[in-house]
Amino acid sequence: MSPITPVWDVARGLVREVERTQLRARRGIDLIARRPPAMVGGTPKDEVWSLGKAKLWRFRNDDVRQGPPLLLFLGLVGDSAIFDLFPGNSWAEKLVAEGFDVFLFDWGRPEAAEGDHDLGTYLDGYFIHAVAAVRRLTGADSVSMGAYCMGSLMLTLLLGSRNDVPVRGAVLFAPPCDYDHAPGFLSAFQDGRIDTAHVVDQTTGLVPEDAVRGMFRLLQPTSDIVQYVTLWENLWKDGYADAHRAINHWAWDHRAMAAPSFTEMVENYVKANKLVKGGATLAGRPVDLESITAPLLFVIAEKDEFVPPENSAPLAEMVGSEDVEVLRIPGGHAGSMMGSAARRKTMPGVVDWLERHSYRLPSD
Repeated sequence: MSPITPVWDVARGLVREVERTQLRARRGIDLIARRPPAMVGGTPKDEVWSLGKAKLWRFRNDDVRQGPPLLLFLGLVGDSAIFDLFPGNSWAEKLVAEGFDVFLFDWGRPEAAEGDHDLGTYLDGYFIHAVAAVRRLTGADSVSMGAYCMGSLMLTLLLGSRNDVPVRGAVLFAPPCDYDHAPGFLSAFQDGRIDTAHVVDQTTGLVPEDAVRGMFRLLQPTSDIVQYVTLWENLWKDGYADAHRAINHWAWDHRAMAAPSFTEMVENYVKANKLVKGGATLAGRPVDLESITAPLLFVIAEKDEFVPPENSAPLAEMVGSEDVEVLRIPGGHAGSMMGSAARRKTMPGVVDWLERHSYRLPSD
């Protein structure tokens, strides 16, 4: 402390910290003893289609002004709630307010019955039928799409292997591509210390959700401690506890993964890096990235710890589309999708791109 710091400033700082500590204590008690668990996915929506465990929801909107319909989804191991966490931090809420007809696709939680599913099964057997349902429900010829992380890779494989997917344009959030630039927790698979068979439950044919969660924890081994320290430090802020609980609920709500899909991801992309080096296939069909000609927006987080920028960036140069934009966000893997960085930059940037690649619907 500087010797010339006014005593009054020091006193005000001490009073402020005492007040914050009191607020932390009161809200901590309220959080633990009386408050129900944080609710996610609160934007009103209706289930409009299902197949097996896969489901499609449509968010209610009496003022749809922009077309085509927009379909949001992510990969196989996460909860689709990332697109609708809580009021004020919800992609669904924002996009509905902007006049889009928004749909949300979820793969569901696999059980032994899905233990034989590879990526082709999921994309050809479920996802493409959900896209058809969106078109049937809206009467639209094409669909805009927004895919996150593994979902972006899956969409890339689908578009690169089929020319009949009615996509008008797509936003790829944190798209994995070049696994010569991979996060540390995947190194054990790349150098052979862990074989994919080692993490498969042979009785179900699944990689259990605890194993999936454990792999992510290898990247952030102190995350459990840090999150509680962060929560305590910020409990004095209005609304922080609810936001923290909603985000934490999503971040660690991992799902099991069918062994064939997991093996395909690890062997073909994490280890062989086939998207960059060639040889990628989906359901036996070759993946040709140059055949992807739809408009694309790549959202890359500069501090992404799971899909580093160097992993994502090459994809923009490898696709055949002449309409490619890259939006770089000063945040991490999840922070680029939720929180202050998302509200300040990601959401406005994505909405602007979608509006420029949409059309106005006639008013009634």
